[in-house]
Amino acid sequence: MSALQKQDTILYEVQQACIQLSLPAPKGVYDSADENVLMMGSAANLAGIMVAEAHDWQQLRKTFSLTGDGLKTAWDLPADFSRFVDGTGWTLANRRPVVVVSPQQWATVSSWIPKVSIAPLCRIIADQLAFLTAPMNGEVIKFEYIDANWVSDADTPTTFKQRADKNGDVPRFDWLLMMLAVKVKWRELKGLDTTAVQGDFNDRLLQLTQRDTMGQALTLSGPVPGGFRYLDGVSNVPDSGFGM
Repeated sequence: MSALQKQDTILYEVQQACIQLSLPAPKGVYDSADENVLMMGSAANLAGIMVAEAHDWQQLRKTFSLTGDGLKTAWDLPADFSRFVDGTGWTLANRRPVVVVSPQQWATVSSWIPKVSIAPLCRIIADQLAFLTAPMNGEVIKFEYIDANWVSDADTPTTFKQRADKNGDVPRFDWLLMMLAVKVKWRELKGLDTTAVQGDFNDRLLQLTQRDTMGQALTLSGPVPGGFRYLDGVSNVPDSGFGM
């Protein structure tokens, strides 16, 4: 299957980072006894977490679905759960968004309103997704969430895990971004200045996040034939004083 980001092994990414840091490129990382190489392997795992947390990557998005029975109010989070994608929770029964509340809001609503709501109210507590009222019997609620497993196993590529421990493991991210992240983390661990390489990382991250989500192009006339006019002098753009 084609991938939006060009990936490579953790060994290759570490080797490239070492070359650019004027260090010997190791022949292996996780089977090495060299302390410096082991440190680089540790930095690579820190880099993977750094990249995974930097954006809600499309390749890590999955769907969490639950079906109510009218009694149950809490569900265990998926074993590979990292975080929910904001604004993706919907109940299919009445086509309404799930309302995520803070602990303070939860306590307030629980204390003075009967436990009946037009839209489901929920929060995460005790590693479960909890609802203020039990979803109706047969009610399906879906969320998008981010997979915590950012590494594809070297021996079984369809097996994903949360850390690299084999030379042939493949991070599920752009290899250049990963290599830059390795350099950032290695310099941090060494107590060296990271300003320049952090800037390189940020630039590459911006490039990739812009590609990771599709968007409409603004146009005065819309696609031909027909099409929606995103900027229109009649409907939404004044003749003068624009931006005032």
